[in-house]
Amino acid sequence: MGRYLDGRAKLPRTPDGLADATLRTMALLSDSRRLARQLQDWSNELRRNQAELRRSQVELGEKAKVLAATSQRKSDILAGMSHELRTPLNSMLTLAQLLAENPEGNLSESEVKSASTIYRAGTNLLQIINDLLDLSKVAAGRMEVRPGPVRTARMVDDLDAAFRPMAVGKGLRFDVEVSPEVPDDLFTDEWRLQQILGNLLSNAIKFTASGTVTLRISGEPGTSAMLAFAVTDTGIGIPADLLEAVFEAFRQADAGTSRGYGGTGLGLTISRGIASLLGGTIRAESVPGSGSTFTLCLPAVCAAGVVDVPAESEPSPAPSGPPEAGPAGRLLRGARVLIVDDDIRRVFALAQVLGRLGALVRYAENGPEGIEQVRGDPRTSLVLIDVTTPEWDGYQAIRAIRAMPGRVGLPIIAMTAGTAPGDRDEAPADLAFDHIPKPVDLDQLLDLIGRRLGRAQVTVE
Repeated sequence: MGRYLDGRAKLPRTPDGLADATLRTMALLSDSRRLARQLQDWSNELRRNQAELRRSQVELGEKAKVLAATSQRKSDILAGMSHELRTPLNSMLTLAQLLAENPEGNLSESEVKSASTIYRAGTNLLQIINDLLDLSKVAAGRMEVRPGPVRTARMVDDLDAAFRPMAVGKGLRFDVEVSPEVPDDLFTDEWRLQQILGNLLSNAIKFTASGTVTLRISGEPGTSAMLAFAVTDTGIGIPADLLEAVFEAFRQADAGTSRGYGGTGLGLTISRGIASLLGGTIRAESVPGSGSTFTLCLPAVCAAGVVDVPAESEPSPAPSGPPEAGPAGRLLRGARVLIVDDDIRRVFALAQVLGRLGALVRYAENGPEGIEQVRGDPRTSLVLIDVTTPEWDGYQAIRAIRAMPGRVGLPIIAMTAGTAPGDRDEAPADLAFDHIPKPVDLDQLLDLIGRRLGRAQVTVE
């Protein structure tokens, strides 16, 4: 018979080493199960985090689209508002400029001063509108950069001609220095470069009561690829703790600066944004009471390409005084001028100016009507046409006029939203005509009319 164990029976004894190994194995199995559970928990948490990350990425993508659409709408609204503000303002400036000139001498001295005050106030308002539009383009990444060859000497001459009279008018010395290492030719966006330097020079002259304003162009120390455009003045200076603040939008050195010198505090913000697009930067050094130096550092060869989002139209600087007729005053006497524009305010303002110079002015509200007037009046001497006329745009109308017999050489001036290189690139290359930006600068318009009518007269003779 086999042996049976009852409840009092004891297990056979085993060596102590085997018992310890068994206990360790059981402990390891317990730890393994615990680690497996932790690993599973971590895996589940990781999957939840990944799912949450994917949801967040989708939400961020949607929000980015909404922000981009909002930014686009804001830019469109600003562009439209800018146009709506600048169009009547342009007419106001044109008429105020004409009144301030007082060509018939029938206004009192007080009335002439009032017209000049209206003109100055309107010019300041136009500059604010232009600054806001530029700021919105920089912030939205819609600022256009078109690098091209730039003759250093010509650019320096243009800046000297523009700012020396301003400095001399304030009793300041104006110096321009170009170091020998500066190349004769640069490759950058000349329009934007002059916009930055113009702002720096304007500020230097505005904040300097006596002494010197200097533009110094040299190689940037430590690199042969960069140039330094330093604008130094002997003006009021800026405290060290405010040097970065002046680059913020709507910020100046202090509240008294805006009251004492005017301005919106946007120029440096816009300039630094444009400098970045050109591959450079702007730095500032200053000693309060002694003056400041703002240095634009740019590559001699700009690597930036054309921004693929079209920029809004470029505003032109407002004229600074009454229009000078020049040769146009003689050539316009008896000339038959056609204005093609649907803005009756601009038509009225231009007709007043040209009519006072002896021109016979007619107008058409759209392209087809303008074409019919040119076809019906072979004695038309000059056509001023807005490129945004209804029904047909101005370029279509110009093409139709050029196709008429005997109208190939008819002087045509297109009033465009801007005269930056991008605006000219959009114009048909096979049409011969001149551009002038809106708001229309009367001095520039009369100079252009004088040259165009003069050439036409020589051709006829």
